[in-house]
Amino acid sequence: MPTDAAAIASARASGDAPILRMQAINKWYGDYHALRDIDLVVDAGERIVVCGPSGSGKSTLVRTVNLLEPFEQGRVQVCGIDVAADAITRAARLAVNRRVGMVFQQFNLFPHMSVLANLTVGPVFGRGVRRAEAHELAMHYLARVGLTDHAQKRPAELSGGQQQRVAIARALCTRPQLVLFDEPTAALDPEMVNEVLQTMESLAADGMTMIVVTHEMGFARRVADRVVFMDQGQIIEIAKPDDFFERPQSRRLASFLSRILTH
Repeated sequence: MPTDAAAIASARASGDAPILRMQAINKWYGDYHALRDIDLVVDAGERIVVCGPSGSGKSTLVRTVNLLEPFEQGRVQVCGIDVAADAITRAARLAVNRRVGMVFQQFNLFPHMSVLANLTVGPVFGRGVRRAEAHELAMHYLARVGLTDHAQKRPAELSGGQQQRVAIARALCTRPQLVLFDEPTAALDPEMVNEVLQTMESLAADGMTMIVVTHEMGFARRVADRVVFMDQGQIIEIAKPDDFFERPQSRRLASFLSRILTH
């Protein structure tokens, strides 16, 4: 079975081409303009943290990357797949989903299945992977998130932090070139947050390409290559962590940081 390093090397095989390019993305929900002229480029191996106030468009942005949300204007180029606003087909979604992993705020595990079955059902029935290969891959990633001993348990037998780590392992079983995290610790009790963040930090240290929507500013400082600040559907500022936290260029970011860092 390929190592994690081999998978990361494969993600970089396209040379200098970015793993993600969003160009002039606009999205509406009825009259509500959810994303406004979004331009974002992410290189393979980059760790991007997206933050901003509630309702700023963060989750919509990451769900647009993997075409879970359609968009009305613009173009997304992700993992070598080029999709314009008027060409979001089922085939395009499937092609992107084979390359992009997603970890949601809610764990979305099948409650009637074991942990192991939750990890193997997608590869076996969605991609035609042999059961033995899917089992080996699942156990590899359960070990990666420190849950090998829980393979035969059902989700209800696990803590919230453990369930989210299972969800991360499930996303990794697709051997994605890019992993999206949509507020992965928001539904967890405070004492369970660190175990999930530590798992994510370990993946980041391996060079996994990640876009993480989170309010965990300590994680952003430690892990992010760049931090993106959104407000009212726009990207207001993008900077390296030191500049982002210590030298904000916009009043809106300075105001946001003054509120969030005092809590």
